[in-house]
Amino acid sequence: MNSFKIFITFLLLAIAISSCQKVIEFNGEITQPIVTVNSLLTPDSVVSAQVSLSRFFLSNDTVYNMIANAQTNLFVNGALKETLSYKSNGVYVGTYKPVSGDSLSFQIKIPGKNDVTCATSMKSTPVIASIDTNTVSTGKKTPILYNRIIDATHMELDTIGYGYEHKMSCALHFTDDGIARNYYRLVVTTKTTMGTKKTYSYSFNFDDIVSGNTNNSIGPPTSLVSNKYNIFNNELFLGKPYALQFSVLYNKNSFLPAYTKNPNTQEVSINLQRVSRSYFLYLKTRAGIKTNTFFAEPVQVYTNIEGGIGIMGSYTNSIVKFTL
Repeated sequence: MNSFKIFITFLLLAIAISSCQKVIEFNGEITQPIVTVNSLLTPDSVVSAQVSLSRFFLSNDTVYNMIANAQTNLFVNGALKETLSYKSNGVYVGTYKPVSGDSLSFQIKIPGKNDVTCATSMKSTPVIASIDTNTVSTGKKTPILYNRIIDATHMELDTIGYGYEHKMSCALHFTDDGIARNYYRLVVTTKTTMGTKKTYSYSFNFDDIVSGNTNNSIGPPTSLVSNKYNIFNNELFLGKPYALQFSVLYNKNSFLPAYTKNPNTQEVSINLQRVSRSYFLYLKTRAGIKTNTFFAEPVQVYTNIEGGIGIMGSYTNSIVKFTL
């Protein structure tokens, strides 16, 4: 068969496949909107919750309906503490700041809907004993570019310096209280300041054994896909001191002499959070959602909202900051 016949064969095959497309009508049950509550509590802020209605997944609506007429009651250790005030966009805010050891719950009453309840408990604050670091250069060099104004209508891209990539390996030392199963989350932020401009990076490699991630010699660690919320539990160090391992990649910039008037500064913030079991399970199940493929298996996201869906979680945290 010559090349012309092969081309015709593939062309006819493509036409046949395209002609087989068929619109399939949805014959399942269209679910009614469900009350959705989202609340994440911490001692650093007053209590708050967002109350809305869920949206059917085949709906053409692009926004969620926020509920503005809910009576949102906060209970602390079993006693009514206050009724939250409505602000906007479905958000209700109180005046109480939780403390470690609190048992907190919401009772939400909405006209025409069943009552919704949810609860969480505020854990003790994790204590960071120390952080050991070791920094090495990776040898990677990238130019720092800047748009230089020539006149009112022209700009020219200049190289004003170079960024030299460094890897800072960290060991965060803390002790688990060992009372029961505890749940944690690690958040590392790098803030770069140049003049009045501030940029933030949340990228770090969390390859400690407790993360469930592994190093990949071909590409980056799998934390970006397998444990993208950087959560872990105390199963391997129950009631013991532990050194949590992770690393941060950052550029140490060197500017040309004409551009040294506004050198940049970099600050790393290491945030160790102790999270409630409900928040841990919510993040763990949410991490399993794959949005980049139509054929992905459906994932049941954890919820602890009785009479609705969503999450009521909590966390305490310790933060250590230092300048690179």
